[in-house]
Amino acid sequence: MKFAALLMLLLAVSCGRKPAADFVPSTLAETAVSDTSSTAYKTLCGYGDVGNAGAIAIFGGFEETAVMSEKLLTADMFDNIDAKTSPDGLPDFAGETVMPVFDAANAPYSGYFDSVNEDYIREIAVKGFLSMLSDRCSSSAFDRGLSAVKPRAKLVILSSSELSDYGYEDIEYIVSEAGLGVGVLNPVMSSVSHLYQELAGVSNIGVWASSDIVASGVYGSVFSAVRKDIAGRKDSPSAAWADSVEMVCLSPEPGDSPYASVKKFLDSYLDAEYSIPLAGVIVDDFVRASEVDSLNIAVDSLMAPGNPESEKYGSIIAPGFRFVSPVETLASDSYLWLRHNDRFTHLVSRPGITGYMTAVSSDVQKQFMDAGGWLAGDYKYNRAPGSEIETFRFIPMSQSCFDDESMERMRILAPETYKKLVYVY
Repeated sequence: MKFAALLMLLLAVSCGRKPAADFVPSTLAETAVSDTSSTAYKTLCGYGDVGNAGAIAIFGGFEETAVMSEKLLTADMFDNIDAKTSPDGLPDFAGETVMPVFDAANAPYSGYFDSVNEDYIREIAVKGFLSMLSDRCSSSAFDRGLSAVKPRAKLVILSSSELSDYGYEDIEYIVSEAGLGVGVLNPVMSSVSHLYQELAGVSNIGVWASSDIVASGVYGSVFSAVRKDIAGRKDSPSAAWADSVEMVCLSPEPGDSPYASVKKFLDSYLDAEYSIPLAGVIVDDFVRASEVDSLNIAVDSLMAPGNPESEKYGSIIAPGFRFVSPVETLASDSYLWLRHNDRFTHLVSRPGITGYMTAVSSDVQKQFMDAGGWLAGDYKYNRAPGSEIETFRFIPMSQSCFDDESMERMRILAPETYKKLVYVY
């Protein structure tokens, strides 16, 4: 697998709205690259080249960030000598520092769509990115002076699908304009790129996502601008049929077994009157990442010779069909980015971790907070971008900020992350 192929953003279509023809940077992104008096501009100027010592940062909602952190801590997909896809007993990210940044104050992001306030998601993404580049953060929700020291990121992973569209282009704009040597990955681009490179003819790509993700249009928005480019490239083997490829987003409820779940998705595809074979399906739920292997085993069982159900589904399953998780593809892309850019620390030690989070700022008045001390829904989802009041701050992760249910959820979903960030021996 060539690195360039893995990072190509290819394909597009019917998963929601289409993007505007011309990208216009958000106010904060523009300020970061042009206003020399701004804190954002100073953060970029101070970044420089962090070299190999920088952290691998993950930014997004609580669960997806925990799962992604766990994957980076435990992954052994590659031979660390020659990068072949073969486990070698050494963690892929040996010697690296994983830096999860749990966006506890702002996620989940679906409420911003309900309030037609997508611009605020963009601001969250940009603020998160700038914070990950900085070597400073607040020591607590009361600290306006950024008194705590933190690692800078050499690679940034956006763990939430919504951030793949709302905020990613702003971040890429900042990286380009400021000439930064930082990598940026997102789950939508990563997972579709992995499936796209395996297409051998006319076929579709499925997305199994929540109704909120489907309604947000993030998949259609990210890809629709690219299909025209692929179709027009004479050097692309897929140019002849790129216009025929569709991305189909569906939201069936999982079944009570992997086999039943596979059938539910395929039935929903048939019910939507699609007949073109599926090359694969992206399971857009980080929490379900561990189910993907079982789903693929179930596909093999469904298509096994002698299974009477194989006749019904065989026509819509392309050769090489598989379910994929963005968790897996992001981990793979992270490894290949570090290798391609020679950014590994090359230290032979287990990956380390340092955790951060967003907390409600002490500047927020109590009437705008709920009983748990977080932003109340109506206030949270209707904040206007560009406000002079900082409603959240980036601080070192504190177990005391989370309830017992959240900590138990982390222990189950990400035991190594929990052990290193929370558990006291």
